[in-house]
Amino acid sequence: MHQKKKISLVIPVYNEQEMIVDNLKTIIRVVDSTDCDLEVIAVDDGSKDSSLTRLKDYQQEEARLKIVAFTRNFGKEAAIQAGLEAASGDACVVMDSDLQHPPELIPEMIAMWRQGIYVVEGVKVDRGEESIKSRVFANGFYYLFFKATGLSLKNHSDFKLLDKKVVDTYLSLPERERFFRGLVHWISYPSASLPFNVAERVGGQSSWGQLKLMKYAINNITSFSSMPLKLIGLIGAITLLIGFFVGAISIVQKIAGHSVDGFTTVNLLIILMGGAILFSLGILGHYLSRIYNEIKSRPSYVIKKISDSDEIN
Repeated sequence: MHQKKKISLVIPVYNEQEMIVDNLKTIIRVVDSTDCDLEVIAVDDGSKDSSLTRLKDYQQEEARLKIVAFTRNFGKEAAIQAGLEAASGDACVVMDSDLQHPPELIPEMIAMWRQGIYVVEGVKVDRGEESIKSRVFANGFYYLFFKATGLSLKNHSDFKLLDKKVVDTYLSLPERERFFRGLVHWISYPSASLPFNVAERVGGQSSWGQLKLMKYAINNITSFSSMPLKLIGLIGAITLLIGFFVGAISIVQKIAGHSVDGFTTVNLLIILMGGAILFSLGILGHYLSRIYNEIKSRPSYVIKKISDSDEIN
């Protein structure tokens, strides 16, 4: 008979007032079907609705619920980090609060973990109600990320079970700006994949817009790779070749006795070079801003309050 283990559920919450309590009840009911002790850590990421109030009300009847409340919205990555830091379980399950990560897979995750798997990765088979534009964007991001870093994260998600050793290693990393699924993959503990279909949201709507997703993708690629910096040299080389090509054409036309419209040629070269320079400066500026943020050493988040059952009792 194996020793009873403790599982920590880490659940970021942002503007989920409609279904947060019902969803937590569903998740807890599934995990209670296992023979593990349980703690639930809900991290309120500065919700602007009454999500935090609903969580506090539910805490009156669910003593295993711990609430970590941020002073403002710091982002999902910060919420995951705060939840892992507050966790005390032998393993942690990170999942969304909207049930798009199916809780019925958690017992299977626990079974795989008990067989010696340190990381159980939830991998999307069907992306659910995502639009074609979102699917194209996601596939493009995974492709670019793989080309830049050599790490394949296609259809990976934040739905994971992590052994305590993995959690401790993850939290020991010095980065301020993190990419959870990328760093867990980079750590490279023994892992296994568990496929799942993304369920439709029962209530509310996603807070991830296209601009937010684009910023998220750029930050994650630049946090893992210096490849965009190397693009600057490639852009310079291409611009130089185009300049030589245009110059050669102008010389040939001059020798052949054809008039050369120098004004148009010069304007095209100026626009081309100006665009290449500004694009290169944009890449450099992004990396400099990341370095600046790391050097400031500000915390990834600020906690307004942590409440658990001890305060109630």
